[in-house]
Amino acid sequence: MLGKDVRRIREGLEMDRDEFAEFLCLSSYNALMNIETDYRRPNKFVMRFLRYLDSVSKKNAKVLIEELKRHEPK
Repeated sequence: MLGKDVRRIREGLEMDRDEFAEFLCLSSYNALMNIETDYRRPNKFVMRFLRYLDSVSKKNAKVLIEELKRHEPK
């Protein structure tokens, strides 16, 4: 998965870099920028998850994201 694919998925979900980095449990905005510019690759699980989000409708992807956010550690 290339950085441009990650960016396309993020933009398709209408999420900014900070929000998407937090959702993917990345350390920071810069970590996501490194992925989107192909300096770094996401791990295999994140790539698999992004491919899944890309394969479902935008509505279903957003529902899943909201459901997962409900289970964040406090």
